[in-house]
Amino acid sequence: MTLLQVEQLTVAYGSAGKGVKAVRGVSFQLEPGEFLGIVGESGSGKSTLGYAVSNLLRPPGQVVGGRVLFDGKDLLNLPKRALKQLRWAELSIVMQSGMNALNPVLTIKRHFEDTILSHATMPSRDIEARIRELLGMVEIDPAFMHRFPHELSGGMKQRVSIALALALGPKLIIFDEPTTALDVVVQRSIVQNLKALQRQHGFAALFISHDLGTVLEIANRVAVMYAGEFVEVQDAKKLLQQPMHPYTQALLKCFPDPQTERLEITGIPGTPPDLKSPSPGCPFEPRCTQSMPNCRTVKPTFVDLGGTGVACHVAVIGAAGGTAHE
Repeated sequence: MTLLQVEQLTVAYGSAGKGVKAVRGVSFQLEPGEFLGIVGESGSGKSTLGYAVSNLLRPPGQVVGGRVLFDGKDLLNLPKRALKQLRWAELSIVMQSGMNALNPVLTIKRHFEDTILSHATMPSRDIEARIRELLGMVEIDPAFMHRFPHELSGGMKQRVSIALALALGPKLIIFDEPTTALDVVVQRSIVQNLKALQRQHGFAALFISHDLGTVLEIANRVAVMYAGEFVEVQDAKKLLQQPMHPYTQALLKCFPDPQTERLEITGIPGTPPDLKSPSPGCPFEPRCTQSMPNCRTVKPTFVDLGGTGVACHVAVIGAAGGTAHE
């Protein structure tokens, strides 16, 4: 059974009818134990999508269309009491900044106690044993449970956030840029730890990041997001070897293989579109080096190409054996 099914999800910021659509008709499925990476530039709608899926959006953000079904439950219409019981127990989220996600006046131990006791009755001795186990999972000395968040490094705080997300054994964890603002050594350590935890516990995950290299390393499938939409969804290995969308190809050129004899790093010209005034055609067209005339006027639809998907006139024609400028 599909664990998570998102259908034509649309999110707007601002007043009804006049808001800026930050997420525009996104659909995807996530199977139990699957690791889906969502990647794109800043402002592409990645974090907004994560908050909408978990029903954590706050005004002025609002879901204006679509459905989110989690394990058969409609998250967007679930009563607050039922939603509160579901969070952490079945679905949890790791925020971008560990410091912002942790209460500065509570010890690390108290954070775990509040999370566990909000869903279950457990003796203090068992809770402490569970905290030790969880901190051990993320490679933190259990002695740090008595410290306050400001006494931990940025990487340690992020590891604590991951341990909190695992506290009740959820089926799905949403990681919103969990390695942002951390140095590359700490990033690498956290990614390796996440891969090991996922193999051990089998939870499904949405891993949101602007770092394509990290996403390709950790995810089974990758969804490339641009201007509030998925423009390509593909198996991680295939996406690395045979990217279909020009935007994906451009992103990969920003992350060259460090083992090659000659490194060539190229940027993507231009800037992301203004979503207050979306163009009638492909949103990537002004920055695309492969565009053809109808890209300016006809918006490409997301086409399933046998297990993968892409929203691009050029890619669809190429897959059908035609030429890019037919």
